[in-house]
Amino acid sequence: MNANTATPSTKLSAERALAAALALGLVWPMLATVVAGVGLGARAGGLPFALSLALAALPLALLWHPLARRLPAQWDGRRRGHGLAFALLALAALLAIARLLGVALYMADASQSQFSAFWFDPFYIGHSCYSAYWQAAELAREGAANLYDVALYTGSVDHFKLDEFMYLPQFVLLPELGLLLGGDFYSLRAAWFGVEAAIVLAGLWALAAYIGQGAGRRAWLLMPLVMVSSPIVVTLQVGNFQLAAISLSVLAMIQFERGRNVAGGAMLGFAIFKLFPGLLGIYLLATKRWRAAIWTFAFSVFYSLVALAWFGKAPFEAFLHYQAPRIASGDAWAFLEIPGLEWVSALNQSVPGAVLKAKALGLDGMTRAVMGTVSWVWTALAIALTLVAAARNASMTRLERAAVWVAVLGLATMRSPFLPDHSGLIAPMWLWSLIAAAALPSARNLALLALGWLACTAVMPVGGVELPELHARILLASAIQAVALGLCVWAVLRKPHALRAGAGHGKSSWSNDDSAAAAAAGKESFFLNTKVVSDAA
Repeated sequence: MNANTATPSTKLSAERALAAALALGLVWPMLATVVAGVGLGARAGGLPFALSLALAALPLALLWHPLARRLPAQWDGRRRGHGLAFALLALAALLAIARLLGVALYMADASQSQFSAFWFDPFYIGHSCYSAYWQAAELAREGAANLYDVALYTGSVDHFKLDEFMYLPQFVLLPELGLLLGGDFYSLRAAWFGVEAAIVLAGLWALAAYIGQGAGRRAWLLMPLVMVSSPIVVTLQVGNFQLAAISLSVLAMIQFERGRNVAGGAMLGFAIFKLFPGLLGIYLLATKRWRAAIWTFAFSVFYSLVALAWFGKAPFEAFLHYQAPRIASGDAWAFLEIPGLEWVSALNQSVPGAVLKAKALGLDGMTRAVMGTVSWVWTALAIALTLVAAARNASMTRLERAAVWVAVLGLATMRSPFLPDHSGLIAPMWLWSLIAAAALPSARNLALLALGWLACTAVMPVGGVELPELHARILLASAIQAVALGLCVWAVLRKPHALRAGAGHGKSSWSNDDSAAAAAAGKESFFLNTKVVSDAA
């Protein structure tokens, strides 16, 4: 039989059956947590988590067979020739499901802190970024004159210390919707975890499908290694919107590629209120995607008008006259300079944060003014790197283009004066999976990929375990930051394969990228239920 001949696959293989079960297993904790959140809001004491798990399992069980039928038949029989890889990927998926289930239980029941992502660390047990969103929504509902007033964020909810709200007022629309549905802090905290986790998984899944061909299938199989990583799990637990903003931005770019500018604009138009996704807006303009840019701007205006009509002028005036000056002067991050909190520098993955690292190591002259200068220099450099990538957009394969989107988002996040490592390593971890999907399976590449994964998952605890002294922690954090930053810069500056002399020859680190075929076909080529003998996994 000709190697390129495709014949329908009529039998459901063990590989596809297991892949579908494990993929839906990743969905299970997030759906159960949403069910638990609804139960907390509807009933005193909420639903037992075991019941939430059972209820969530019912629709997933119904989806298992249809999903397994749609997964690529190219995987059929692969466990016989790739037994070790098959076992390792299955193990990674089981570990991801187990870790997410544990955190899901903690989200559904705040007393179960032993299931926290870092169960030994009092800081992460009691830290909730979502608490700031919830408090801001409560203040907006009460008509507070200044919902950014730091004095309004000094209390706590149970063992969760209120975090300070620093986003644009339009963002309050999201937590306000939860309050509108009648939820309290605990039910909405649980539901927020489930919804954000679903957005992340949707982004990973959709990007793999967009890439297509063998590279897309490998990216899909690597999803558990992303979902089990500490940047994803810890950020989901604390509820920081950074994770959802990155995923929504990627989902938006996929929609733009498919010509669905309205849907893409609706996503990016909201994600942009986190500010850093605005760098993709520059990418759209540089690639002359005018309709995509216009729809993004239009939805941002629409959301702003909705927020203005809902909350009135007070939040906007408070941001302009109170919060924006604090951000510009650096006062919003004054805690970074408090004596005794130098350890925070070890967690800071931002480029301007390197100034405070240097200060903690004893270098003189590392002032707030220097930090501000570094911020603007990095802003200019990130824009320049984005423009370089945009100029090559037409020559990129789908995998190369996807990697650039994620890398640009990673570079943009590093502009903030304070970027905790769990947030700063999100984009690099996702980018790692795309690089891994393109890499040839040599011993050298596998070793480098293993080291890269370890660096990208290295979220450092604050306490609860014996930690190295401050200087050693800062040096370790700087090495991790160098890896993360290097991945993003490399992905942006790397010349697309089509522009290289002798393209199609050689064994570069990106030689396993066949996603150009998906682009040439002009359609998705991930869910191909056909047997192609010559295809790689």
